[in-house]
Amino acid sequence: MPMLPSSIVFRLLKVKLKVSRNRLLLIAGSVVGLAVVFAAMFRYFEGVDFYTALYWAVITMATIGYGDITPHTPAGRAVAMVAAVAGISTFTALVSIIAESFISSTLRRMLGMQRVRYSGHYVVIGKGSSIPSFLRELLVAITSGEAEVKPVVVVFPNEDERRKVEIPDGVEVLIGDPTNSETLERAHVRAASYVVLALEDDSKAVFATLMVKRISKARVLVEVLSEESSELLKQAGADRVIVSRSLAGRLLASSIFEPEVVDVVDDLTTALGGYDISVISGEGFWGLSYIEALKKMQRVKGWFLLGYYLDKPILSPPLDEKVPEGARLIVIKPPEAPSV
Repeated sequence: MPMLPSSIVFRLLKVKLKVSRNRLLLIAGSVVGLAVVFAAMFRYFEGVDFYTALYWAVITMATIGYGDITPHTPAGRAVAMVAAVAGISTFTALVSIIAESFISSTLRRMLGMQRVRYSGHYVVIGKGSSIPSFLRELLVAITSGEAEVKPVVVVFPNEDERRKVEIPDGVEVLIGDPTNSETLERAHVRAASYVVLALEDDSKAVFATLMVKRISKARVLVEVLSEESSELLKQAGADRVIVSRSLAGRLLASSIFEPEVVDVVDDLTTALGGYDISVISGEGFWGLSYIEALKKMQRVKGWFLLGYYLDKPILSPPLDEKVPEGARLIVIKPPEAPSV
């Protein structure tokens, strides 16, 4: 039997959810209304206070029947019989709608069609090999304290792309068209702190960047395939653009005449093992000469100071040059180095 496309399934689920909510309100209102009516009738015929009558009505409608309060008049018994039958119908309907809602919610999550309510979270949108490597690096950085602890949401364009990636525990996964505003709303991009786009399609990347920037103040980081798209994306509002093919091409060229450099770059750009290059707060080093800061960093942290970052990276400055106020320090951490 052929399966329905996920887009059609999602539309059906949305309609079903809306109908279920309306039915839930209707049935819940009916239960409350009937309980009040039966309580008023029981109070009138049996001569008890309203709270006692309401307690009796709810217990009777729920078919619990403790027997601590029983009708003594023929009219009271008639009310009890009607309340019991009405209670079976309404309470059964109410429980079935609630169960249906839970099942529908589980199904939407399984299909990646749920809506998240996070704020300040990381949103990763795209497909391809960049997604798993990004997730590994980000989660290691979060664990080590180098990145803020925030929820991570990944948006894949379809189910096939999701199956290609092994998603770590704790990462929320959505399925949807990244150029569709409804998908961005489900990922709550509006309240995200970072949005990462790795779409393997530069035109889609430009369009998605414009859409994200229109509704969110999040920092947008984009991977593109060609240099020509870089300037266009910056004009669209991207905060940082990484040209993946250009970087790969430079590393491939370096592999011919300086292969050791490729090994060094690969080691320094991952936090998963070996040496790691990081940019840290330099407040305690401001005003010191570079040689003094280098010695202090080695003595206190056991890290090697490469230089500092102000408006741009300054590597290996003159030994007598002072570290300017506001600068962040560029360091190389040895394996198993503790976090700042």
